[in-house]
Amino acid sequence: MDAISQSPAEAVLPKHILDIWLIVLIILATIVIMTSLLLCPATAVIIYRMWTHPIISGAV
Repeated sequence: MDAISQSPAEAVLPKHILDIWLIVLIILATIVIMTSLLLCPATAVIIYRMWTHPIISGAV
């Protein structure tokens, strides 16, 4: 009879597991954001340097 009377709310994950996943997701999001902030300007500089290279632009 106990198994029948249990509410579905008790079947969800414990709160501390959800807190751990929240922290993990925040850390991963921070890593992705910081990586993109570092790589996007670097990629733009590399592309600019390739476009303005003297050999490619025909200056040599």
